[in-house]
Amino acid sequence: GVFFVEETSLAMAPPVPYDMLKNRLQRRLAHRGIGVTEVQHEEFCLFPMNHPLPRRDQRLLGFGGAASMVHPASGYMVGALLRRGPGFAAAIAAGLRQPQRSLDEVAAAAWQVLWSGELVRRHGIYRFGLEKLMRFSEATLHAHFDTFFNLPLAIWTGFLTNTLPLVQLVKAMALLLWRAPWPVKWGLIIPRGRELALLWRGIRG
Repeated sequence: GVFFVEETSLAMAPPVPYDMLKNRLQRRLAHRGIGVTEVQHEEFCLFPMNHPLPRRDQRLLGFGGAASMVHPASGYMVGALLRRGPGFAAAIAAGLRQPQRSLDEVAAAAWQVLWSGELVRRHGIYRFGLEKLMRFSEATLHAHFDTFFNLPLAIWTGFLTNTLPLVQLVKAMALLLWRAPWPVKWGLIIPRGRELALLWRGIRG
């Protein structure tokens, strides 16, 4: 038969080398007694999940990956593009229809639609969470995801799609902390590296 197989790393800085991922996949297939007779296509992907937001006081507008719209918790972006793209385009069009407005003013209005104060704060909180996960051991990471995916469906899907309002996002993270086993709790509570700085940026917006 023809199958699609994938070896991935959730998040790592610096990223796991492609050769290491390929070797892991080959070993995983061999362990299960699966022989590869032909490779039809080989794909290499790298999603920048923890980039800072672009400067929103500049005239040059960005969208998609150029505007750090990749979700820091999932690596997904298409949903955000579909939700925020129409308003972004409308803000640009509305500004350009007003000749008295400068290009700086048009850009500022468009940036505000693309990255509102709430979205900026949510992004900061997500980056804080990603920084935490990258410090977890494999066992702690498994325990974290066991807890996460046992939260109510609306909570974890809203978290991964970035559709939870800020207050609900904070409540979701608090619920995860409450339900998590102690190794996960300690990993989430004890600050390390730049975690507090990321959290402060998220709160400050």
